[in-house]
Amino acid sequence: MTNILIVDDEDSIRSLLRRILEKDGYQCTTVSDVKEARTSLKETHFDLLLSDIKMPGESGIDLIRRVKTEYPDTAVVMVTVIDDQETARVALKMGIYGYIIKPFDENQILISVANALRRRDLEMRERRYREDLEKAVLERTAELTTSNEQLKDSKVELHHQTEELSELNSALKVLLKQREQDKDALEEKVLCNIKRVAVPYIEKLKKSRLNDEQITCLNILESNLNDIVSSFARELSSKYLALSPTEIQVANLINEGKQTKEIADILNLSANTIVSHRYKIRSKLGLKNKKVNLRAYLRTIKQ
Repeated sequence: MTNILIVDDEDSIRSLLRRILEKDGYQCTTVSDVKEARTSLKETHFDLLLSDIKMPGESGIDLIRRVKTEYPDTAVVMVTVIDDQETARVALKMGIYGYIIKPFDENQILISVANALRRRDLEMRERRYREDLEKAVLERTAELTTSNEQLKDSKVELHHQTEELSELNSALKVLLKQREQDKDALEEKVLCNIKRVAVPYIEKLKKSRLNDEQITCLNILESNLNDIVSSFARELSSKYLALSPTEIQVANLINEGKQTKEIADILNLSANTIVSHRYKIRSKLGLKNKKVNLRAYLRTIKQ
C-alpha cells in the first residue's frame, strides 16, 4: 500500500486531505509541523510527502530541501495558496513533482498525487536501470582489464617460450651439423686407413704366388673392403634396408659390371646361389616381372 505523509499546521486541512486520499486507497500519516515530519520520515518509509509551504517554525521549503537530499525515493507535492505561486515556482525548481492550490478540488488532489507517484516510479526505475548499467559496465570493464592482463602475460610467456624454442632449435642444428662432421671425419679416417694400410698389402699379396684357395680368400677380403669404402654400397644399404649383407655385396659387384660366375668366384659361392640372390634383389627393389636391367637400375641409385 502507498504511504503518504501529510504536513500542514491546519487540522482541518490535514483531515480533509487524509479523508480524500484514504478513500482512494492510500495510507496516510498526518503531522502539524516540520519537526514532527522529520521524526516520521526517520521512522517510516513514505512514498509521497504532501506538505504545506507556510507553517510556524521551519517552512515547507526547508522540509522539501531535506527530503530531496536525504530521501530521494520520496515524491514531493506542495500545498500552497493562490497568492503564493512564486514560492511554488521556486519549489518546482528544487525538484518537487507538483503543487495543489488551496482551496482544494478533490479531483485535483487525486490527479496530482497519482501523477507524482507515477513520475516517482519512472524515475526510480530509470535510476535503478542506470545504476545496474553502470555496475554492469564496471564489472565488464574489470573483466576486460583482467583478460587484457592475462593476455599480456600469455604473450610474454609465449615470447619467452618462442625464444627458448629458437635457442633449442639453434643448439640442435649445431649438434646435428657437428654429428655430420664427426661422421664424415670418421668415414674419411676409416677410408684413409684402409687405402693406406690394407690395400697395399692386398696388392702385394696379389703379386705373390698363391694357390686357388688363397686367391679366393684374397678376392673375398678385397670385395669386403671394397664394400666398406664403396659409397654405392652405403647408399644402397641406407635406401634398401631389407637387403642382406650378402645381397648388398652381390649388388655392388653387379654394379661394377661383374657377371654371375665372376661374382660366384669372388664370394666363393655357387653360380646358382648368385642367381638366387639376384632374384631376391630384383624382388626387394620392386623389379620383379619387369623388363629392367638390374645393373642399369643399380647405377641410377648411385646417381
